[in-house]
Amino acid sequence: MPTFRNSPVDVVIDVRSKVEYWLGHLPGAHCVPVDTLPDGLDGVAGVSKSASLLVYCASGGRSAMAAQMLRLAGYTNVVDGGGIAAATAEFDA
Repeated sequence: MPTFRNSPVDVVIDVRSKVEYWLGHLPGAHCVPVDTLPDGLDGVAGVSKSASLLVYCASGGRSAMAAQMLRLAGYTNVVDGGGIAAATAEFDA
């Protein structure tokens, strides 16, 4: 199971655009652009309201927005990983 800051993560969500995702992403990450949340999670297996979700983007702005949107939608264990560089430094697949 992947970890972020030494805590287990059930699902890793890249909230950048598909093009940004194709250019590189964290191992095992699902591309769910921020403008499709929270409905975009419907196509990702294993996402329950209590699943541990790690969200990240390019620099941290979209991930903060995504984390807030998901919490408001009832997801209870959302971690904002910030930008991809910071997330990569603290992520262990």
